Amino acid sequence: MKSSLITHRLRPQRMTGTPLPTGAVVVGHLGAVQSQLHDMSLWSLSGRSGLTRAELAAEFAAGAFLRTHVLRPTWHHVLTADLPDLLELTAERVRRSLDTGGRTWGLPAAERHAAADIAVDAVRADGPLTRAEVGARLLAAGCTGPDGTWGSIPLGSVLAEAELRGAVGSGPMRGKQHTYRALDLPPSSRTPDERLAWLASTYVRGHGPSRPEDLAWWATLPITVARRAFALAPLRPVTLAGVDLFTADDAEPVADEVPAALLLPNYDELISYRRDPGDWGPQGTDAVLRAQGLVLFDGALAGSWTRTESASAVRVEVTTPVRVTRRAAAALEAEAARFGRFAGLPAKLVLP
Repeated sequence: MKSSLITHRLRPQRMTGTPLPTGAVVVGHLGAVQSQLHDMSLWSLSGRSGLTRAELAAEFAAGAFLRTHVLRPTWHHVLTADLPDLLELTAERVRRSLDTGGRTWGLPAAERHAAADIAVDAVRADGPLTRAEVGARLLAAGCTGPDGTWGSIPLGSVLAEAELRGAVGSGPMRGKQHTYRALDLPPSSRTPDERLAWLASTYVRGHGPSRPEDLAWWATLPITVARRAFALAPLRPVTLAGVDLFTADDAEPVADEVPAALLLPNYDELISYRRDPGDWGPQGTDAVLRAQGLVLFDGALAGSWTRTESASAVRVEVTTPVRVTRRAAAALEAEAARFGRFAGLPAKLVLP
């Protein structure tokens, strides 16, 4: 994603304009929200709704949206109603990544599938279950992992397999532990072409003017399939900042003022586009994207941030090689205060 395009993507991303009313509406609008780091993914939803972590956690606990493996080999928040189509479109490609990984950590595909059968039965019988409880059920059934037990990565791949079948999904948190509950999904009612058109329309609706290459990255689609999805969807070409893109037929791109600074989760949907050399400004992406959070100055990637919470406050610490102007510092103060409201704690900003 070119940082120069952010001005045209803030509105469809719902980072500007009227906040959406619930976390579930945000998830549905975007199509999916990466949630590898669950608590920070709620911060992503808050940026588009203004809701607190407690409010969003309550929605998640009630099942308003799910956390599951889909699109790419990691977790995403999705709506249950959208999951049949998303799995039809992407489950097999995600499954291939599990096959590749299994050869590395000693869990062949056949053994993963057999273990997933047992895991699904256990969750259906006694769920919600934590990951550790599922591992214990596997051992009790005489099903052992590569080292005779069930390490985190092999067990995670077994549960991801169960998720890719649409048989299990996230349950309510148990303290700080995630749980798995049984799902009973109806089959997709769309034809293959209708699914592709729906996916492209949904992606562009929530991510703004985009290219087929962006959808291919987001949903692990072959580029030929992504191009077909764009051709089937009600989209029209548009050129912005010198880049040829597509927007919805009924949408006119709006150039919003780009905030002086943003504190984003490191997997925020605002960066969920294909990444090309030179994107996002001189700092690049590789090292910063491994951080807990991203700092943007005027739409360009400028550094990272971390938060440290205690019972009485949250410390928001920014790391950047870029000089922090007064304008940026004021915007960072506002962002830190917003995070404090999200967390329900007073926030203290620490700048370099």
